[in-house]
This record gives sequence, C-alpha cells and structure tokens, in this order.
Amino acid sequence: MYFVIDALERLLSPRGYDPITALHGGEPVGRKVMNFLGNSPHDLGKRSGLTNLALRKEFVKSYGSGNVKKATGGDNDTEDTSGNRAGLINRENLLAWCMSTGLSHNSRLNAVLSPCIVDESSRREDGTIQIRPNPQTRFFTDDTQHGLCIYLGLAELLGFDLERDMPQTLYVVRRLQKWMKKEFVLPQEKVKSDSKIVSDAKDVSETSAPQAFGVKNVQELKRFLQLDVFSETHQVNAEGSVKQSGLLSRL
Repeated sequence: MYFVIDALERLLSPRGYDPITALHGGEPVGRKVMNFLGNSPHDLGKRSGLTNLALRKEFVKSYGSGNVKKATGGDNDTEDTSGNRAGLINRENLLAWCMSTGLSHNSRLNAVLSPCIVDESSRREDGTIQIRPNPQTRFFTDDTQHGLCIYLGLAELLGFDLERDMPQTLYVVRRLQKWMKKEFVLPQEKVKSDSKIVSDAKDVSETSAPQAFGVKNVQELKRFLQLDVFSETHQVNAEGSVKQSGLLSRL
C-alpha cells in the first residue's frame, strides 16, 4: 500500500506537506523503525519505480509522449522495470518476525473473538462442531469494501499492475469476497489480458473504490476530490469579499 500512498501524494499534494506519509502506520515507534531502515512510503515508492511510473503516465497524458524525453533527458523507449519485487523491503525477515511476535503476544488482541459462527449442520452426536467465518461482522461489512478495495482501486487508476504490485492485498480481498458471495474484484480465473480487476468487477458499486463513483483516472479523481460536501463556493465567496474592498471601488 505504501506505493499507492507515495504516488498519490506526489500527484495530489504540494511537495513537502506529506499529510499521509508523515503519519504512515499510525504507531510512532513502528513508524520510526520503518523510516530508520529506509522503508517509508517515499523510500519504497522510489526503489520500486512505481511513483515515477505514475508521474510519467500523467505527464504523457498532459503533455504527450514526445515531451517525456525532453523533460527527463532520457530515452522514451527504454524498458520499464518498475514494480513490486522480492527484496524491495529492507530487513523484511526481521520486520516480519517482530510483527508476528508482537501480534501473537498482544493481550488486547488475544481477547478479541474471531468473527466466526457455528455451522449448525455440522453438529454431531459426540458434540463436535465446525465453525465458519461470519460475513455479517464489521471486518467483512466495512473493512473489505471500504478499506482494502479503496487501495486496490487507487492503484488501478494509477496504472499499477495489481497482480504484481499488490498481490497480498488482492489475495485477501479475493478470499474474503468468496465467503461473502460478492465480486468486489475480478477472481483470478476471470482475468484476461485487457481486464480491469477493479473496474470490471460485478459488485464494485458496493465498495468505496473510486471506480464505484465513475472515477477511472487521476484527472477525474482530482475533480472528484474538489467536490464540496457543504456546497460551498469558495471562489464566489472570495470574489464577493474582494468587491467589498474600498481599494477596488477606487480603481
């Protein structure tokens, strides 16, 4: 997900503000460790080449492919090696061990019950039962389609290859949606060479992914984000204030 965060901030946020990457992860100690090891969203976006890929695509859309070489001083026809790959995260095995140990020994998380229910048809005379996931719990009703699907949708409109660049997130959504009997993203067996994994999914309209609102590219996303939920017209208000100025009336 860090690739998505970095690319979006480079495209949409004034350089240096970093409203998301400055607080990535939320937990201050973990964030400092990730930054110290060179695994911040900016670091991973740069090493993967995905941020540059997103910026390049938008530059081509805005100014044409012929201007890329002039702007970068490079060759337009060089092979693109951008993407998520093994070894991209520094000290990945150490970080995975720390995360696993921390989660497995967290007393607060150990007290949380798994979102499962008893499969009544499995009850036997000896008292044994089977359980299955409960798709009516919040982990299913909120976190999947209004969390993970947003990241996948943003990655798709940025031009990322979801199978290559976000395999874990895609795997989780595909597994959970199967239990929910939904299709928020295309199952692997339905994906073709020209398929859009998020846009072409049957139930994408039930998610909060940009594609559910008809947003298919970065320019449309910018326009969508400019919508004001309170219907405020900032330009009209500002012009009205300027017109009341005594200085303007004397001009």
